[in-house]
Amino acid sequence: MSWRRRAVRIHPPRWWERFWEWVRGRDQLVVHPPESLPLLLITYPRGSHEVARELESVYRNVLPHLPASLMERYREVLRALPAVMVLTLRRRNLCGCLGHCHPRGAESSLARRLASELGGRERVAEVDLAYEAIQEWRPKPLAALAAQQADPTVARLHFRAALLAVLLHELEHVAFPERGEGIVRQASDELYSEVMAELVRRGGGHGFRMSDVEELPSRE
Repeated sequence: MSWRRRAVRIHPPRWWERFWEWVRGRDQLVVHPPESLPLLLITYPRGSHEVARELESVYRNVLPHLPASLMERYREVLRALPAVMVLTLRRRNLCGCLGHCHPRGAESSLARRLASELGGRERVAEVDLAYEAIQEWRPKPLAALAAQQADPTVARLHFRAALLAVLLHELEHVAFPERGEGIVRQASDELYSEVMAELVRRGGGHGFRMSDVEELPSRE
C-alpha cells in the first residue's frame, strides 16, 4: 500500500461508520509527553484501547530515542507544533489515506471545544490516523523481511515503526503547511527505514526480542 496524494478536503467517515461509532462511543486517552513534546489527546473508537496504548508507547518511548541524525530534522518540527494536539484514530479513511493533517477551520468539534476551554490562547491542532490501513501498509523496507512477516513480533515492529512514520509525517504538515508532500514523505519514509533497521540490528540477526520493542537508545 502506498501513500495517497494529499488533498485539502478531509473526508468524513461513511454514514454507517459514524452510526456505529455513535452506538459504541469513543474514548479518550491523554498522553503526557516527555521533554518538550506536545501533549496528545487521543480519541479512538471504543474497543480500540490497545491501539491507543500502542500509539502512546510509540510517542513516549520510541520518538524521544530516535537516532540523532533523524531527530535533527524533527526537532525543528516538534518545536513548531502547538502545545496541545488532538489525534483522532480511525479504522480507515474513506479516501484510503493513512492520515490527514486537519487545516485550520476543519478541526473536529472536540478540538474546537478544547481550544475554547483553554481560553482560545493556544491553537489546538488536529491530525487523524487510519490504524488498520497503517497496519496493512507495506513500504519497501518491509519487503526485505518477507520471510519473517508471519512472525507476530515482526508485525508489531512494523506497526510501531509505521505509526511513528505516519504520525510525524502529519505533524510536519501541521508545523510547516507550506512544505511539499514529496519532501515530507521522503523524510517519513527514511524514518520508517531507520527505526526498522535499528530494531533489526538490536535483534542481532536472529529474530526479534520483545525487549527490543519498548525503547530505542539514542545513537549520538
